[in-house]
Amino acid sequence: MKINGFKFVLALALSLLLGFVCEIIAPEVESRNWISLAIGFISIASMIIPAMGLKYDNAKRGVSIKVFSWIMAIVVIATNIIFACFEYKVDIYIVIALLLAVIGWGIIYGLFSAKAADR
Repeated sequence: MKINGFKFVLALALSLLLGFVCEIIAPEVESRNWISLAIGFISIASMIIPAMGLKYDNAKRGVSIKVFSWIMAIVVIATNIIFACFEYKVDIYIVIALLLAVIGWGIIYGLFSAKAADR
């Protein structure tokens, strides 16, 4: 697994822009807009980087990781936008958004470290 420099930076920029969209949508009550920016960026970047910014040594495993990462990225983006549209309890938002990211990374780790017959 190697970092693809340009695509990595592009994934970070895309994550920041999507986090900024969540910041714009979120109400300005109790600094929710800044929390939406930070948590949105972290959770979205954690799923878009494996999908866009990394090259994998094993092509079959790499495709599985990329497909799963894109699916999780869509779920995380939808979750962040839904939470940004409504007033919510900040603690619940942080837990749900980051829990999705951690579950996604756990499955990505499982896909990456799986010992399959590559012959």
